[in-house]
Amino acid sequence: MYRPVLAPPSRHQGWQESTARLLAPLTLWLCVTVSIRYGYYGNCRMVLGPSSSRLMKASSLFVKQIEVKDDDKKGVLLYGFAEKPELSVETNWSVSNYLIVGSYGRKGFSLWLNKGSSIRVRWEAQPSSLSDLQVFLIKGERKYETLLPNPTNSPAAFPFHESTNGREAEYTILEDNRYYVGIINANRKSVIMTLNVNVTSKMYDITKAKSMCSTIKGSCRLNLLFPNTQFVILTTPNNGDLAGWYIELSFVARVVTYVSILGFVVIIIFLVLKYLGACEGDNEVHVEEITPREVTETHPLMPEKLFRLTYGTGEEDAESGMSSSSSEDLYDGKICTICYDEPRNCFFVPCGHCATCYDCAKRIIEGENKVCPICRRFIHKVRKLFTP
Repeated sequence: MYRPVLAPPSRHQGWQESTARLLAPLTLWLCVTVSIRYGYYGNCRMVLGPSSSRLMKASSLFVKQIEVKDDDKKGVLLYGFAEKPELSVETNWSVSNYLIVGSYGRKGFSLWLNKGSSIRVRWEAQPSSLSDLQVFLIKGERKYETLLPNPTNSPAAFPFHESTNGREAEYTILEDNRYYVGIINANRKSVIMTLNVNVTSKMYDITKAKSMCSTIKGSCRLNLLFPNTQFVILTTPNNGDLAGWYIELSFVARVVTYVSILGFVVIIIFLVLKYLGACEGDNEVHVEEITPREVTETHPLMPEKLFRLTYGTGEEDAESGMSSSSSEDLYDGKICTICYDEPRNCFFVPCGHCATCYDCAKRIIEGENKVCPICRRFIHKVRKLFTP
């Protein structure tokens, strides 16, 4: 006849600790995944214009390819450079359009201009409505700033050069940025007007480009040479079109770099947690598995005590023939160090010290000061020991 004996607590019950240790790497992985898709090297929508030249910088350590999509197939060109090109080429283009601006309405267009460029705007309309038309120039993609036209040489003249049927304003570009040219109609009626725009644009020298691709088919991809930092130039032809110069730009991430960085960070976090004691390695308490033993029908249901409690009795131990006291039992690891009555039948997690009975341990873990009475280390859990 065999009597089953309860097995000790399983180590798999510490799944909560394992989940807590995996939380930090999981969070980092999500952050890296989001940064690959929407971070610094993410997709963006850019505005250009006729004869535009826009400079971008990308690290080939993190970016494998740059993709440009031009749904209108206007022939945007993408050039790759190993070194930063010079802003030394100057080009001039003009466009003239008839516009109908509604009452209290506005119209305009956006374009990209580099430092050193200039733009001259002239608008003509009926003399009765010309005074209620206002042209303005706004700089910026996220933060907007209204620019003032260049002053004239005559101190008595207005910033706008006026004629009988038209006005004129000139602006000098001091920063590479996006600029919006707009017209506001303050009349109660719609106004038919003529808008003439003349732009002297500064462009980058593309003669030393290492690679090139065109969006004449709608999209193109430019490969970046590892591991150098690459400079990329987006240029547009001069077709006189002021509307619809928007392109989609996306960076194809070099996944190997991000995975390597993530693995390194996970190792560092694991070592820190190991050092701080969150990972239970050296302090594990190993409990040997107890195998079933053969017993008879007359065998007592309760197992025999392995030791006798002699605290305060003065009795003599029959087996050893030696007297024992509460102090000896205490230092031999038998009696609870708090109540001095019950045997030690539990241990603390994560330090592994077995110093109290289970009732005293519960009082410690439920109190405010949840520390081990031996090492003063913070207690996460209390595990009970089962003896035959």
